[in-house]
Amino acid sequence: MGRLLGQRSHHLIRRFLQQQSASHQYEQEVSKGWELGRQWKSKHYHCCSSQRISSFLLSNLHSVSSQDLGGRNLRSFHTTGPQYAAKRDFYEVLGVEKSAGSAEIKKAYYALAKQYHPDVNKGDSETEKKFQEIQHAYEVLRNDEKRSLYDQVGPERYEEAVSGTGPSSSGFEGFGDTIFEDFFAGGMEEIFGNMFGRGPASGKHVQLGLELSFMEAVRGCSKNVSYRTHVRCTTCKGVGLPPDVKPQTCKTCKGSGMVYMQKGFFSIQSTCGTCQGTGQYVKEHCRTCQGKGMVMGTKEVVVEVPPGVESGVHIKLSGEGGGGARGVRPGDLTVQIQVLDDPIFRRDGADVHVDASISMTQAILGGTVRIPTLTGDVVLKIRPGTQPSQKQVLKGKGIKVLKSRHEQYGDQYIHFRVLIPVDLNPRQRALIEEFALEETSETETTAAEGSG
Repeated sequence: MGRLLGQRSHHLIRRFLQQQSASHQYEQEVSKGWELGRQWKSKHYHCCSSQRISSFLLSNLHSVSSQDLGGRNLRSFHTTGPQYAAKRDFYEVLGVEKSAGSAEIKKAYYALAKQYHPDVNKGDSETEKKFQEIQHAYEVLRNDEKRSLYDQVGPERYEEAVSGTGPSSSGFEGFGDTIFEDFFAGGMEEIFGNMFGRGPASGKHVQLGLELSFMEAVRGCSKNVSYRTHVRCTTCKGVGLPPDVKPQTCKTCKGSGMVYMQKGFFSIQSTCGTCQGTGQYVKEHCRTCQGKGMVMGTKEVVVEVPPGVESGVHIKLSGEGGGGARGVRPGDLTVQIQVLDDPIFRRDGADVHVDASISMTQAILGGTVRIPTLTGDVVLKIRPGTQPSQKQVLKGKGIKVLKSRHEQYGDQYIHFRVLIPVDLNPRQRALIEEFALEETSETETTAAEGSG
């Protein structure tokens, strides 16, 4: 945010003045803007906020009329871009409310796609156009970031924002928003959000913790969760109005939802403060929700946990958070996973470890032992001469790698624990002593041969 104007911006302003042969007054205005930017850069390089920058610049730039610019028309500058031809609202295209969750949007899309698919309506060009419109609307609304931008600017402005195109009058053609990007160095969203008092793009986001057993995390599961958050008002069904009350056109913005302000060579468009951008005004609101369309309540959802999750993993459910006010989509629900320890299995990423106890004779002579795995018990062959803490690997018997495309699994490691007998009967003791005597004799013989 510290860098207000770079050398490139200075060059662009000067080139624009030369190409347009603007009046001396306009050149003085832009030069003053350059000087103001230089002052801010030197005094507030490390501490200037977006609100202070925008307030400082707008309050110090004087008004310039079209006559002052030699009859040329400046491209108006506002938060949502130039005007486009009327375009259908994406929510209307899919036949859902603006507050609809991702699951409801997905369901509506599949139903319409099946109805208007070109393969079902061969040779019908109008149906094909309708299908493309439905597909485009779904691609935008299914993506959280795209939907957030769309909810702020609407269909016409959104198309311009994502394509970087749109009608422009003579003046700043070819410059785009480069000058202003250099002014604010990547903080455009924050600056103009503060300047215009733009409201939230969604309802409140909700975060929950969810405990899983070891095997639930390994195999995946469905868990029902409930939580307190904003839900749709049942009295007014989310519209915020009593049944017999009809909204009237807002007199301040004349139903457009936007008001305009001229400040210097900026033409600024902002949300109407009277109707909060709805374009409508009502004298009486729903008493239950006070016109917000939302009240505090309990919400229940099903969380689908994929196989292989571990502690710390976050699962996001778009549109399942707190409900938004009228015209605002719901927030998101984020579930943080906490996996409990297992008495048998120990986890290391996608690998699992278990201990297997074997007798001394099994360790010496070999044999078999029953081992628990994630898919059931297996019989494992013990090699003769197995040492304490020696381990054996079962390839592919571990946990499924989370989000693996080709069904990748970790391994299972078996750690052998050799049990030494404590109580021996007389015969066992005699045999062990005989073995020890034989072992000692062999050791002495080997030592004597080595010294000779």
